[in-house]
Amino acid sequence: MVVGTTGWHSELASVRGLVEKHGTGFLYGSNFSIGVNLFFDLVRTAVPAIKQGYLPHIYERHHAEKKDAPSGTAATMQGILQMDSGAEVEITSFREGEVVGMHELTLDSPQDEIYLCHDAKSRRGFAEGAVRGAEWLCGRKGFFEFRDVWREMR
Repeated sequence: MVVGTTGWHSELASVRGLVEKHGTGFLYGSNFSIGVNLFFDLVRTAVPAIKQGYLPHIYERHHAEKKDAPSGTAATMQGILQMDSGAEVEITSFREGEVVGMHELTLDSPQDEIYLCHDAKSRRGFAEGAVRGAEWLCGRKGFFEFRDVWREMR
């Protein structure tokens, strides 16, 4: 099973138990796009800036029909930054028009501002990553995150 939805992480331990009990394979991720997973790696490299006093902020935009805010991708970015720096990181979410998905990290200081941005042009990248994840999962048993797949793709 390949899962890319959000809002179920409070049941993570329960789902993991079911996967182990039934001896099946389970893969989940906040985003299956290869570009976004590259972006997560870039976000990790921003931690030294936070430790030097830069103030982080995440902005994310999606289409008007998207129900969750913040997105799982923005929450993953926040988790990476908070875990590695200890800083609080605010997320501002926008839901407008036909925006596929845009995620931006700004790092602000009195001297300058740094921007990291991923802007999806279509949903194709998400689908291709999910298919690659399903191919990777085929024949495996266990509970995996897409970053497990991503590590092998690099």
